[in-house]
Amino acid sequence: MGPAPPGRPPRPFRPFSATNASLHPPRERPMLAPRFDDASFARGRPRGTARHPRAEPTAGPHRGAPALLGLGLALVTLGASGCATATTHTSIGELEVVTLREEHANVHLVRGPRGSFLVDAGLPGSAARIEARLLELEVDPAALRAVVLTHGHADHAGGAPHLRERHGVTLVAGRGDEGMLAEGRNGELCPTGRRARRRLEGDRAARFPPFAADVWIAEETPLEPLVGVPGRVRVLPGHTPGSLVLLVGRAAFVGDLFRGAIVGRSAETHFYMCDLEDNRADVRALLDAAPEVEVFFTGHFGPVTREAVEAWLDEAS
Repeated sequence: MGPAPPGRPPRPFRPFSATNASLHPPRERPMLAPRFDDASFARGRPRGTARHPRAEPTAGPHRGAPALLGLGLALVTLGASGCATATTHTSIGELEVVTLREEHANVHLVRGPRGSFLVDAGLPGSAARIEARLLELEVDPAALRAVVLTHGHADHAGGAPHLRERHGVTLVAGRGDEGMLAEGRNGELCPTGRRARRRLEGDRAARFPPFAADVWIAEETPLEPLVGVPGRVRVLPGHTPGSLVLLVGRAAFVGDLFRGAIVGRSAETHFYMCDLEDNRADVRALLDAAPEVEVFFTGHFGPVTREAVEAWLDEAS
């Protein structure tokens, strides 16, 4: 940093802290919720105007970025617990997806003409905050059609017992994760990089209230009878034995099949995956089986476009 201009006193140095960090404006601003027609969706350009005319991306280009810039705007705040939270609104046809990020995990609220449901339920310690955020969105947790768990790890299934106990919500999970949920602990974890190795001990020690799902999924199943939204649930073991993928129109909810980037818009290998070759083969098979899907909602970070997923696979091959 150079000297201050003549006549202007130098700015005092303030160390970064949660008290002086400008993480969000004093008042919440309305969220960007663009809609897409068939042509504009492929280009990533919303039809109509955003309520934030200045909500433009300022970062440089990233893999897969051009097709995703219009999907939604995330509002990042610092919760009372000191954990970062974010809310992202994305409209796809008749559906609105509101992604609630608590700590490092995503909970997706899917709103359709015939009701709402959740994909995943977050950590056990964030369940009450998720509940409060649903109420802020004018969603009664008791009116949710179901909570569909993409897999049985603590950061995705841990909050589910709270929602069922308090609101009678139906819980849907993969049959392959039945033992994991009954024990209330994560199964085998195979770190794929330094970040995961640093947190491996804590993730192995994670616990949540044991429970059994109300509906077990053991094979491809129509989604509409469960949640009132047309689509299908596919069983895709890999990250866990009972991992599920939800295919809803042009959207897919993939849990931890892969993740979004911490910085940027690319797809990335998940922090824990025991067989990387099989994982990438599974993702390629999913792309082939669901050519209509254009956006993938991940369990961590994201969402990411189909182009970003294809770029990740090409780079990894």
